[in-house]
Amino acid sequence: MATTSPARTESAMFEGDHCVTLRGLDWKGYLTILRLRGECAVPRMVYLDGELQLVSPSYVHERLSQRLGIFVMEVVVGFKVPCIMAGSTTFRRRKKRGGVEGDQTYYLGNAALVLGKKEINLRTDPPPDLAIEAVHTHDAQAAVEVYRRLRVPEVWVGDEGILRILVLRENGRYATAESSAAFPTLKAAEIFDWVTRPETASDTEWIEELRRWVRETLVPRRGAPPA
Repeated sequence: MATTSPARTESAMFEGDHCVTLRGLDWKGYLTILRLRGECAVPRMVYLDGELQLVSPSYVHERLSQRLGIFVMEVVVGFKVPCIMAGSTTFRRRKKRGGVEGDQTYYLGNAALVLGKKEINLRTDPPPDLAIEAVHTHDAQAAVEVYRRLRVPEVWVGDEGILRILVLRENGRYATAESSAAFPTLKAAEIFDWVTRPETASDTEWIEELRRWVRETLVPRRGAPPA
């Protein structure tokens, strides 16, 4: 493996999450590790300025990630918004010194530009319009910085305490927003309320309730005059 200096490793285990950070890793080293992992879904990787974070997510992390992903899909179907799901695709640019694999990523406004593609190349293709980071025991700072460098318009960062909507501004920085840029009538507090509801029933029932709320509350709100 090619590195500019010997890579240093830090490892931590939190309630099932296994996080390993490699430091002093150059771009070729990062690509080598990507190739060694191949098509495996884990570990998820975030590369930023010579540091590579590898995360094997816990059950709690995946539950939050899945609920956030289902929430988005129910909203796009309810609003009839064209959407291409990109999942945990590796988005990277050597020029930006970063690479990231989100918990969930989506093409919305740019869906037509990637429809039917078998591979995404950020030198010619746009980044996803929305990325989701579920946080359980590790922060999302590195991932958010990579999204910023890649100019992803919107990022949702959610944990068991709060959900933040980050919207990319003209100055190239993220700002916390009360509502989604992709779905302007949708508030962060509402998303958080839905994805963190106590698991007193099966996911099937949760999805049925969510679908009814989107149909009966969220969709009509979209066409209502401003309050």
